[in-house]
Amino acid sequence: MRTDPRQAALFATGRLKIPLMVAGFLALTACTSTNSGLTTVYYTVPGTTAQQINDGIARRGPQNGHAIGTTETRMTPKIKTKRQNGQCSAESVVVLLDITVTLPRWSQLDQADSGTQSGFQGLSKHVERHEQQHVEISQKYARLIEQTLLESPAQKTCNQLLKRSRATFRRLFEEHNQEQRNFDAAERRDIKIRLSSLGYTE
Repeated sequence: MRTDPRQAALFATGRLKIPLMVAGFLALTACTSTNSGLTTVYYTVPGTTAQQINDGIARRGPQNGHAIGTTETRMTPKIKTKRQNGQCSAESVVVLLDITVTLPRWSQLDQADSGTQSGFQGLSKHVERHEQQHVEISQKYARLIEQTLLESPAQKTCNQLLKRSRATFRRLFEEHNQEQRNFDAAERRDIKIRLSSLGYTE
């Protein structure tokens, strides 16, 4: 048995960015491995009324003000191969996740009336929970991809193995994307209700 370091492969990176349109005005972007780097970025939103906060999101929010919060996920599988008995198989597989979450930070909410404070505090918690769900979906699929690629049948050549592994990754990454979209669809009604309660209309 031997490990050929030249056969270590870096796959094409998978990216996911799913906008959830809300009330025709705001969007909540979906995000979303066992090895991940997570960066959280906050943008400051001034204002003491719902309208002022709304204007602040429009001026300062991600996606040119068309989003409340966003999560970008970059998924990169890496595979190390080995040759044994004339065949090539995976010796180790690692899926890397680079995640950037962008969230609002209300700078004057403590000066707002109690109803506005409660509403936007609740909205912040909802957005954070929403994005965390996307992260967890991605982590689940990263583990699945790692396990599936590690268990791929041995091939005559390492090029054949890597070609098969790339196809498997693309298939599973699309399944991951679909689950993220399904989650957004299920959440759409709740976020619309929350925004409507804060004065947003379609």
